[in-house]
Parts: sequence; C-alpha cells; structure tokens
Amino acid sequence: MIVDNARSGLANRLVQNTVAAVGWMAVGSGSGLIAVSTTGLFYHVDRNAFTSTDVTVANRATMTTDWTFTELSGTTVKEFAVYNLSSGGKAWQVEGFPGILFDGSNELRVEATWEVY
Repeated sequence: MIVDNARSGLANRLVQNTVAAVGWMAVGSGSGLIAVSTTGLFYHVDRNAFTSTDVTVANRATMTTDWTFTELSGTTVKEFAVYNLSSGGKAWQVEGFPGILFDGSNELRVEATWEVY
C-alpha cells in the first residue's frame, strides 16, 4: 500500500525537491493492520539499498532489493517497506504477507512496481 508519507513526498519531489528519493527497502517480522497512515514496519529486521531500478516503461518505476541467506537466517519475514532514507524515516510503501521462514539456505528478492496513471 502506498502510504500517506509517499503522497506528500512525491508532491515535494515535483515542486520543491527537498525530500530524498526512495532508494531502500526493509523487511520485517511483525504483523498487523496496514493503513494509509502506517509509517513503517511493525518489526524491522534489515534494510538494504535497491539492487536495481528500472524506469524504461512509461509511467512505471520498478525497484528491486536482494537479501542474502546470511542476512535473514532464522527470521520469518512477514512484511516489507520502501524508504527514502538508509535508516530511520517514514516508509513510502508498506506490504504484509504470510510469513516466509529463512533457514539459512534461501535468499530473498523483493520487487516493488509503482505506476502513475
């Protein structure tokens, strides 16, 4: 879900350009109700910079972030978020999903795609 902070951040980027662009994703192991007023993860585990971005399709931005098996070993990941800061700050997108247990043998790639209509 694109949350309130993203709306104000995007508007700022269009006019004043004083807010940093998104560039990081975080994963967490918490769960709860995600609403447009949500400002972050319920339980933050790790945050990484985007591995890649793609804006080759008109009106679309795709952001990808990878985590290695050592970063998430022993964690049940249940949520991810997109941020414009490397630490702290408020999320621009927050998503929850059924838990995925990382046992030290699997890696994670999260891809978020935003389209402007």
